[in-house]
Amino acid sequence: MESEIQIKADTITYYVNGESQSTVQHTLIVRTILANAGFTPAENYRLVRDAGNHTYTNLDEEVHLHEGEKFTALFQGPTPTSHGSLV
Repeated sequence: MESEIQIKADTITYYVNGESQSTVQHTLIVRTILANAGFTPAENYRLVRDAGNHTYTNLDEEVHLHEGEKFTALFQGPTPTSHGSLV
């Protein structure tokens, strides 16, 4: 029971596009934050820290996480278009 309490105390919960994510690591790289939140391939997205509106441009940049922190993932990849004929 004591170890369970310790794990919960060490877990950081943060949010990407409103969806909660959890980690026991205090630092993650941008690529990992995006991938863990389901934004793949990470190269098609950029991550914005909502507090301060900081945009991460390097997928390998380390992000120091804080409890309850909020991020936004923005799509920046190619947008598929339809090339079919209108018959």
